[in-house]
Amino acid sequence: MRFSIAASIVLLTLLTGCASVTTPTGGPKDETPPELIESNPANGQKNFKGKIIELTFNEELKLKDAKEEILITPSPGKNNTYTVKKNKVFIEPENAWEENTTYSLNFREGVQDITEGNPAENLRLAFSTGETIDSLSIEGHVSFTFSEKTPEKITVALYQSDTFNIFNHTPTYFTKINKEGFFSIQNLKGGVYYAYAFDDKNKNLKVESKTEKFGFLSTPITLTENQDSLEISLIAVDARLPSITSIRHTSETSLVRLNKNADSIRIKLDDKSKALPTFGDNLSELIFYNAFETNDSVKVNLFIRDSVQQALDTTFYLKKTETKVAKEGFNLKEISSNYNLQTKKFKHSISFNKPIAIVNIDSIYIKIDSLTTINFTDKDLSIDTLYHTLALETKIEITEKEEIDKSIKKEKPYLKIGKGSIISYQSDSSKSIIKEITFLKEEDTGLVTGKIETNEKNFIVQLLTSNDALVHEMKNQKDFSIKFLKPDTYKLRIIIDANGNGKWDAGNFLKRIEPEKIIIYKSEENKYSFPIRANWEYGPLVIKF
Repeated sequence: MRFSIAASIVLLTLLTGCASVTTPTGGPKDETPPELIESNPANGQKNFKGKIIELTFNEELKLKDAKEEILITPSPGKNNTYTVKKNKVFIEPENAWEENTTYSLNFREGVQDITEGNPAENLRLAFSTGETIDSLSIEGHVSFTFSEKTPEKITVALYQSDTFNIFNHTPTYFTKINKEGFFSIQNLKGGVYYAYAFDDKNKNLKVESKTEKFGFLSTPITLTENQDSLEISLIAVDARLPSITSIRHTSETSLVRLNKNADSIRIKLDDKSKALPTFGDNLSELIFYNAFETNDSVKVNLFIRDSVQQALDTTFYLKKTETKVAKEGFNLKEISSNYNLQTKKFKHSISFNKPIAIVNIDSIYIKIDSLTTINFTDKDLSIDTLYHTLALETKIEITEKEEIDKSIKKEKPYLKIGKGSIISYQSDSSKSIIKEITFLKEEDTGLVTGKIETNEKNFIVQLLTSNDALVHEMKNQKDFSIKFLKPDTYKLRIIIDANGNGKWDAGNFLKRIEPEKIIIYKSEENKYSFPIRANWEYGPLVIKF
């Protein structure tokens, strides 16, 4: 078969044309978010009578966690239906839209393009089923009470009824904070509102205080104009009523378990010689070491108060059973050990797992060097049976000559708790403990100085290490100088002690008492911590609140 030159040119042209419309692979990444081009209802529309919301975008879409990311207030239900078809999104409420009501939709990152998952930016929609559209707003910021870190995924909600309970009821108006901790609830009508925030981990829109951090404002918000400066601080506190969850009796002990930690406690025994109470592994366990016959019982009156000042006042009985338990070894564990250069006092604290019967104080001493030994007396010893702690404290003065001698001889002072010096009620004894002691010289330490400017009557200034261990505490002291600090990283925390009881209080939602406020000092460089170096002063600081 022959082809003419003209026919060949036509065929080449056709082939070239086909090749030119082929889509090339690769290309630039799509970084453009989808844009809303039409909606029904339109933004700001009044008298909307439809049932389903329809939104049209400029490209094909996908939904991501729509029930969590697309927030509708007031809520028409938890089980709204979200559907996507190509470039359209359809929203059908679980319950019908209420009459004469303004609704606000915040889409957050729930609507994304199908190619790269770019979320629609700053997408909001407001409409009204009546003749007016509400336009007031409440905005603010959420933070942690005891940390400078920014919270994540926190729900902020509003309620209006005095009988509303954040632990039992779900809010009508709510939103979530952004990555900087700020929130905005818009299209509100005028009225009185109360605000709270919580980490809704189980997504039931109720505060589960046992597992979820929360915060609230006790002062009502009378909304006649936009509010833009609310501050809500989150706390982790178990707000459940205290109760006994179980009592387990054995041949040796009775173990009483509480549903939460006790903040303060009072135990009354009919006969104190019959049982010895201590806390267990934590402050939600009580162990009674029984010292009575098998057929007897001992009446106990227990009164506890929790961190939100709720009380439990109850009575129960101790009794022995034939249930045997394996004998537990006697263990001591160091809690803290330090030398205060200012007071010249050394203090060593330990915990024990079984009640102590005998302390042979002669077997406990401090060895400064081969020629110098410091012995303890009974006055230097204190035992807290309930909290099962033992503390040793004595004064030690090291002269400059002794420092030079120890440096030359390379001797290191130490505390020795001799073998068998501490004996439990079951006659088992402690192992030998040797703890090296470091005596810093003044030139090896630093100090921090400052001035407090405030109108608050009662406040507490706390110096903490970077991991929040308490180093020093001052009450109502406006000028301060904290000396003899080991080189380390520190931070300052101020408690506004509103009730003047000398400690931080968690408040109580049911009594409309907010947690006492905490201020964490931030430097001019916007840093929450600062270094202390040897022979160096940090300050003077000026702290205003």
